[in-house]
Amino acid sequence: QIDWACHDNNTEYLVSEMIDFDVAIGKAIDFARKNRETLVIVTGDHETGALAIENGHMESGEVSGLFGSEGHTGVMIPVFAYGPGAEKFAGIYENTDIFDKMTGLLDLD
Repeated sequence: QIDWACHDNNTEYLVSEMIDFDVAIGKAIDFARKNRETLVIVTGDHETGALAIENGHMESGEVSGLFGSEGHTGVMIPVFAYGPGAEKFAGIYENTDIFDKMTGLLDLD
């Protein structure tokens, strides 16, 4: 629940959720690498919290986070894709275009 952690401005909760998310995406990518017919798409529908990273220390690997909001923001949301058709998700576009890109790859005609 990354969104909930950001609404709460809770960095510890956020880090825990991000680690779980990373593990899940890693498993999906591992499957796609073996299967070669699987497209993995990772995105979100909004950003929450306006988190800024400050005071990073390269030696220790520690960073501090500062939230600027408890609500949703207008920050652009990235789309990451891996597998056949991933190139269709490059660039900047409306998030509602993701549906058309996905259905276009299904070749349902």
